[in-house]
Amino acid sequence: MFSKTKLAKFGLSAAVAAGLVLTLSTSANAASVYDISHGEGSCPNGYVCLWPEANFIAHHFALESKYSAFGSNQNVGDMGKLGRGPAGDKGMQDVTSSVVNKTGSSICFYEHNWYGGAEFKIGPHEQWPYLPNWINDKISSFKYC
Repeated sequence: MFSKTKLAKFGLSAAVAAGLVLTLSTSANAASVYDISHGEGSCPNGYVCLWPEANFIAHHFALESKYSAFGSNQNVGDMGKLGRGPAGDKGMQDVTSSVVNKTGSSICFYEHNWYGGAEFKIGPHEQWPYLPNWINDKISSFKYC
């Protein structure tokens, strides 16, 4: 049988463990997916996805400096530095030609890093298989807006 002291310690340990699980699950919700496949259906629900080719076509770049497609459920301030590859920084800077927004929020895409320059806004659950010429291959950052 547990004494009051042991029971109190057990309760405190359980509360700390529950808080840790809650913290881990909350931080695990912010994520990015790299090299997603062709088609708007390959974009996970709750994500914004970008492809370097029109009509949601992934592209494999010869120099490994770009991802074939990319998705995220958080703001991205620098599309050129999404990760590191053998050739250095790896990203999707200035190559986006089609986008999908599978979130319940509007998304603003920007010509420059850290949300500067020309802005292109799409609504919740919109998809654009062909971006307008003035922003095509010019997206450098995006955020919920």
